[in-house]
Amino acid sequence: MKRAMQISAVLATLTAATAVSAAEHEILILPDAYFPSILYIDDGDTVKFTNLTGSEHNIVAKNDKWFLGPIAAQTSVTMVMEQGTQTTFYDADAVSDEDGSFLVEGRMSFGDAPLD
Repeated sequence: MKRAMQISAVLATLTAATAVSAAEHEILILPDAYFPSILYIDDGDTVKFTNLTGSEHNIVAKNDKWFLGPIAAQTSVTMVMEQGTQTTFYDADAVSDEDGSFLVEGRMSFGDAPLD
């Protein structure tokens, strides 16, 4: 009986550690930029995109594999990041008139954040 309780306690600890290991992050959508411009994440983390501008925005992944929007002014949209998800994204509403390229780019990275 005591052994079963110890095993249950270990399993509960492992389950709790797994459940809380995913972090929540936020990317702010600004008129001409994202903050931060690069976000360091882990598999399973949640990323909240918060639109701090006065107009709606549409966020699109570099390879068009995911799309968020429209994100209304002063609202947020979240997504869970999984290893292998495209991490470079653009503001689909900020496109160059000259060549059609995106003017606002953001990135997330599954790598380790650099040390200052």
